[in-house]
Amino acid sequence: MKKLLLSIALFALLATACGGPALQPTPLPTQPPPTSTPAPTSTPVELTPAQLAAIQLLADALGVPVSEIKVVSAEAVEWPDSCLGISRPNIRCAHVITPGFRVVLEANGEQYEYHTDEDGSALVSAAATLTWHREGGFAGFCDDLVVAMGQAQASSCIPSTAYPLGALTDEESAQFKEWAETFGSVVIEMRDPAVADAMTTVLTFNGNGDGQPAEAEQQLMLAWAQAVYDRLKP
Repeated sequence: MKKLLLSIALFALLATACGGPALQPTPLPTQPPPTSTPAPTSTPVELTPAQLAAIQLLADALGVPVSEIKVVSAEAVEWPDSCLGISRPNIRCAHVITPGFRVVLEANGEQYEYHTDEDGSALVSAAATLTWHREGGFAGFCDDLVVAMGQAQASSCIPSTAYPLGALTDEESAQFKEWAETFGSVVIEMRDPAVADAMTTVLTFNGNGDGQPAEAEQQLMLAWAQAVYDRLKP
């Protein structure tokens, strides 16, 4: 009996050995996890020294951070003189070609033009400006007004008098823009006869046009400036 059991066990062992290894499931090839394509990033535009200088000047003029000013355009220009194409009364310009840029900036929904040389060391605003000065009288008073970029600053030679910076009204701004589009460099001087209380009034205006005001328009400009000054003074 023992011989029989031993024979059966030996037979089973040989059968297993002859049958080969048991089949194992073949694993599927693993796929690498999908990689997400990074979103394209915009390359920041590097500003030139001329653009940076114009931005800083406008920020100082408006009293706003430079981050709120953007460059609309920057065009290479050969200015006809050392004044970068912007003539001003009593300022001499050398008639020499000056390479530079016309830079247009935007702030508070308004656009502003600046003329620069190549590196921004020379810079001038192309915005129209008006200055008004009146002096004389028995008390020897003097009044001043500067208007530019929609703002007006009145002042006096009396040290204790402080004048706040003010904004032009819509009506005043519309008139100023009309003159800026029509007239170029204008100087108006009015002097009273030589008497004890004589007054002298000088108005200078720098616009973007090429016309000159007639006498009636000159009187209107003088009256406009005085009215703005009277509205702003304390």
